[in-house]
Amino acid sequence: MNNTFSFNRFKNLLLKDGKIYIRNYGTSLIVWCSLNAIFWIFNLLFGSETNSIVRFGMLSIWTAGAMMMVPEKVYGKANLSREGVSFAMLPASSLEKFISMFLYCAIVTPTVVFFGGYLVDALLSLFPFGGFEKPVHLYTLNEIYRMADAEGGMAQFGDTSVPFDTVLPIGIMRAQIILKVLQWSAIFMLGNMLFKKHKAGKTFACVLGISYVLSSLLALIFVKSEWFKNAMEGIETLNEMQFAQGFRMSMVWGVAIGIVITAVLLYFTYRKIKTQKY
Repeated sequence: MNNTFSFNRFKNLLLKDGKIYIRNYGTSLIVWCSLNAIFWIFNLLFGSETNSIVRFGMLSIWTAGAMMMVPEKVYGKANLSREGVSFAMLPASSLEKFISMFLYCAIVTPTVVFFGGYLVDALLSLFPFGGFEKPVHLYTLNEIYRMADAEGGMAQFGDTSVPFDTVLPIGIMRAQIILKVLQWSAIFMLGNMLFKKHKAGKTFACVLGISYVLSSLLALIFVKSEWFKNAMEGIETLNEMQFAQGFRMSMVWGVAIGIVITAVLLYFTYRKIKTQKY
């Protein structure tokens, strides 16, 4: 199969993957979406209440967990010697297989789990006998910025106060959120194609290990680096606006580096699909 893209061929692949997705992960999706019900049952039993902020945070955790597991559950056989032959023989190009995998792992799963979980949470809050006083409020970034403005619109960094929207432009914040979702999914898609067994667990262990090593190295470099010490001393001489501009530029660079890392992860996933030997 060549590496071109055919819409009709891709449509058929998308439908086929959709059936496998529902068969292999449909029950898990229902479970992930319903996990906030644990708080509801707990509250009914003990007459307590889990506030909206905690439940929102847990919805995010359930979504991340679902994204960790879905590549292995749906595409776990794609790199196996015997079982993977059926994946290799699909009438679709490597590019089409990669795009279909990306859509189900990085777009469909987080959307279904987060908003499905929100709907379950909202439904439980309608019951008159308690548990949840009100559904989780899904704050938009615009709402958060308006609340910040209502409180004076200032972000505090030590003794330095700078305008909130100057330090954290809404466009950069949106880009960071989208990027984090795509990056998290890209990590586990690649791990699924690299490891043969316990794919999600091994990938998560690698993420923890690499994060620990990198953070330790960076901390060591910063502690020993004269440049870092001079830079920290220079920060103390900056006025509020200069500090805000520097912080904003660091976020822009963070987004740019994140885009490159995510693109590299996705590229290697595609290459692994294309060059996988059976």
